Amino acid sequence: MRSLILIAALVAAAFAVRAQDFPVRIEPVTMIPYLQGRVVVPPSPLKYQNIFVGGVDTVETGTGRAAAKQWHDYIGYVSDASGSSLGWAIVNHEMIESNDKIGDGGGMTMFKLGKKADGTIEVLPQTLSDGRSGKFFNVDFANTVGETGMNCGGISWSGRVWTAEEWYQTSNKAINADGKGFRDTTDFEIGKMMPSGFAGLDGKKIKRYENLNWMVEIDPKNAKGVRKQYNWGRQGFEAGVIMDDQKTVYLFEDGDAGKSLLSKFVAETPGDFTKGDLYFYKQNAGQFTGTWVKVPNNPATDWDILVAPHAWAKTQGITGFTRLEWGQINKTDGKIYITETGNDKPGSRYKSAMAEGWTIPKHTYDRAAAQGFAVDSSAYWDYYGRVLVFDPTDNSVKSFIEGGPYITDAQAVPGQYPEKHLSNPDGIGFLYVNGKTFMVIEEDLNGINFGRMPNTGMRGTNCEAWLLDMSKAPTIDNLYRLAISPYGSEITGFASFDDGNTVLINSQHPDNATIGDAAAKNSLTFAITGMKQLVSSIDKDQEDRPQGVVNVFPNPTSSQLNFSEPTDAALYDASGARVRVVRNATTVDIADLAAGVYYIRTTGGATQQVVIQR
Repeated sequence: MRSLILIAALVAAAFAVRAQDFPVRIEPVTMIPYLQGRVVVPPSPLKYQNIFVGGVDTVETGTGRAAAKQWHDYIGYVSDASGSSLGWAIVNHEMIESNDKIGDGGGMTMFKLGKKADGTIEVLPQTLSDGRSGKFFNVDFANTVGETGMNCGGISWSGRVWTAEEWYQTSNKAINADGKGFRDTTDFEIGKMMPSGFAGLDGKKIKRYENLNWMVEIDPKNAKGVRKQYNWGRQGFEAGVIMDDQKTVYLFEDGDAGKSLLSKFVAETPGDFTKGDLYFYKQNAGQFTGTWVKVPNNPATDWDILVAPHAWAKTQGITGFTRLEWGQINKTDGKIYITETGNDKPGSRYKSAMAEGWTIPKHTYDRAAAQGFAVDSSAYWDYYGRVLVFDPTDNSVKSFIEGGPYITDAQAVPGQYPEKHLSNPDGIGFLYVNGKTFMVIEEDLNGINFGRMPNTGMRGTNCEAWLLDMSKAPTIDNLYRLAISPYGSEITGFASFDDGNTVLINSQHPDNATIGDAAAKNSLTFAITGMKQLVSSIDKDQEDRPQGVVNVFPNPTSSQLNFSEPTDAALYDASGARVRVVRNATTVDIADLAAGVYYIRTTGGATQQVVIQR
């Protein structure tokens, strides 16, 4: 599964056929006096491991063993304070399916992680309080809070985990999916299997679909549901953030364009999220700052509002965003960063939303004005999405980094495709390692046109995970590619542990018809170890580069050489034979080359020695 770690598949097609500008052979001994520098390509510091494979690994349920569900999404994580292990990972399953043993709908899988003496990660056997023994455990929702669906994002905080039920449901017929989804569509009785935790609510009967689309707390160590947060409202939730005051929760909805909510809950008592006040965000007209509008949220008396909060929100002029995905607090600056994945042509949706009473955020108006269109124009586009930044000190929401760059399909051919392109941010996290802070951005492409994929005739997607050093300007040029997912898949989920040296990431719903690797054909959770060395390598790349020539430097995550600016270049082996030519490129792939000494000559004749180590 090396294809998951940074590979130069997108630039390999840039190798040109017009190689006459560079000689077919050189005499290496005669090149020594003319060498402009020496580049050493060390073995990648990153180590890759498959940890959990959907459909292959089996989970322990209350009625026996079953194949794990698929479509891995969010990764919750709880560290082991005892130090006897690393901690517990809990993986969401977004796919909805009927399943006699696991339960209908989506779900979650829990497993405990340890580290071997050689530094590799292992899944540890354990026995839970309900008697289940094994390595992988289905989180029991069916016998606790009611089955869940569309388990996408979530919250991990202070040893507690919530899962988010995303795709907004409006009928029992839809969730039944002709018997392939939720087979039981009878009314659901709240509190029948276990107390809901909300006074006056137990015994209330609701439509089955109305018990979906909540934030749901689980017991991560014992793999069972704890509570559906009926007092946070019913939305197409993606994720949330709990602040250090242990009372304030920010929540993000992946809903319709122009109608996606940004919410806040403030608990009465730290750590007790069953009592408190709910608010929706309303941005001030023409400003980035806004206010919080209080929402009636007593589940026993305000159920009609909580079960359909959008109907109430539009009457208050609440601000509707364009599909908010995940959010995460940056511990370094105290701000919350939220992915807004975008919508290709949202103008008609905005027009409808504004007619209903919703307001649209300032950064959207600014983007439309820059394009020369009204915000509700059918010509306004938002192909790539962005990362937003919310500042709790002044309640402002602004664009932090925009996706892109904008390119047409004609410009997206391999010879012209940009080295870096950010499209439709979805997952987000922060990595704190070696005293530095990095934002992790994960893509889930909304399409393949307008440069979201190279124009090669392939109709599927490869999504990427990017690092951004938060001490640098938030630009596309400053993104650092960490991983590429298998063909057809989404890259998602992020958890870091072991002092930031190891991260967990998911690959979701790959195109298994085109992939031969048994693990990569399925949704899988994989570990990347060596982040400390990676960060050191990234920093070192910026130091002591020769001046006056095109600088050549290695990419520490893969077998790839980078150029400091676009150039033509030829690569020669130790015998002087030309092995590779690139044109107007910023990288050259060397993944297939054996260890040894090579020479790279760039435009103008400057030559550097390259030492590849394996």
